[in-house]
Amino acid sequence: MFASLNKGKWTRPTDKSAVYTEIEPGKKWGIRVTLISDHAKVEAIKGEKDVWYKGPKKYSETVMPPNLLEKLRGITFEDKILIEVEKKRQVAAEENAKGDDESEEIQE
Repeated sequence: MFASLNKGKWTRPTDKSAVYTEIEPGKKWGIRVTLISDHAKVEAIKGEKDVWYKGPKKYSETVMPPNLLEKLRGITFEDKILIEVEKKRQVAAEENAKGDDESEEIQE
């Protein structure tokens, strides 16, 4: 389904969800995609254990399936998720470029 999500690892914590985590070697920030039965959550994370609960949109976004107008334009759920993945990869790259000092402030 997601051919471009192949740099990290997939896990299946429950029967109704799947989690993809991607953190480049030597980097602290990466992305996590959580697929749930009716939506997906795409996050920029600091380490595999990082969790955002209602985090800022910059770091965490819930992706819903396409509505009728989006479907008519040919936009798929996968398209919407991959667009958000690219945004969060950019956020992770920016955070990795900042270094440890500034990234710590965000987590507090």
